[in-house]
Amino acid sequence: MPDYDADSTLRHALDHCVKCGICLPECPTYRLTASENESPRGRLALIEGLLDGRLQATPALTRHLDSCLSCRRCERVCPSRVPCGALFDAGRARVPGRSRARLGRWLAHASTQVALTRLARLLPTVLSRPLRRLHHAHRLARALDHTDAPPAPGVYAAPAIGRTAKRVGVFAGCTARAQQPGLVQAAVRLLQTSGCAVVIPSHDHCCGALAAHAGDSATAARHAAANRTLFNDVDVLVSLASGCGIHLDAYEPPLPVTQHDICDFLLNGAHLDASLFRPLPETVAVHVPCSVENVYQGARWAEQLLRLIPQITLQTVGETGQCCGAAGDHMLRQPRRAATLREPVLRDARALGARYLVTTNVGCAMHLAEGLDDAVDVLHPVELLARQLHPDTR
Repeated sequence: MPDYDADSTLRHALDHCVKCGICLPECPTYRLTASENESPRGRLALIEGLLDGRLQATPALTRHLDSCLSCRRCERVCPSRVPCGALFDAGRARVPGRSRARLGRWLAHASTQVALTRLARLLPTVLSRPLRRLHHAHRLARALDHTDAPPAPGVYAAPAIGRTAKRVGVFAGCTARAQQPGLVQAAVRLLQTSGCAVVIPSHDHCCGALAAHAGDSATAARHAAANRTLFNDVDVLVSLASGCGIHLDAYEPPLPVTQHDICDFLLNGAHLDASLFRPLPETVAVHVPCSVENVYQGARWAEQLLRLIPQITLQTVGETGQCCGAAGDHMLRQPRRAATLREPVLRDARALGARYLVTTNVGCAMHLAEGLDDAVDVLHPVELLARQLHPDTR
């Protein structure tokens, strides 16, 4: 991907937009507002105006750039293949005094996380959901500005079960271990079962996506530089959160090792078959994150992987390619809009009456769980798959 730090490179890329408007009805924020400034075409025009000096970085202009959900639906339908996601990130980086980054730094150093977690467990449900949102805010803010974390002193290693087929590095990201504590263990268990030796850095590392989308390109670049040094001694790298994997794939220069989504690798690069899993005679709601649908061109790795479980029935929820409203820190900055965008997924899930909803993105999981009854277990597909392993396989 080109480096859009140079204004001339950014201008050249902006010129590829032919203003056809095919992206407008696909854009979730345009669909909500019918405002040109809330469309991909409109945002590209705002960035062009900033570069040319015809427009100033007013609060209104900044809000229009920040309201982009980075779903990249516009890229999927664009006949000119304009790299809108990267251009929007570059445009936000041109706005001085990024308040989102400053807020992230303040929250990252707040000392309220443990207290909020305990209160959310103790208080009635009516209060626990708002507290959970604050707890999630703290976690996401740490991801926006993670530069105070010490370098990793070592790695966690898990041997293969049986003959070692590959040495696999696992990129857990900065929130997976906190928000989905069973995910890392499930991934390790399945990788070991497939004959892989597993290597995981002992400290959580941020991929840099949240910083990049907030316009903090310097912090995003520091994360990328650090991550290039983490996995030099593995055969392959797998990412647990699909949003992280998509950002890792966009690194320039690239990572020194091939990176795969965990579901993609377990499906196509590992040795798992249906005989390893116990039947699950239930309907499971499947949420496909917008980034997976739009960037990975409709890949259905998670669904194909879950079909290894005998007797399972899978039903996709939500509208194909549309954002659920999580969108990184969007669910914290714009909770009402985020809730509106989430509703089609929740409506479909409730209609199914499913006990399980699976999604591959940690932010989506947090956002969807916050809107669902506690009777619905929101999981990563890998967690559900690991639960169904035969006891003698675990």
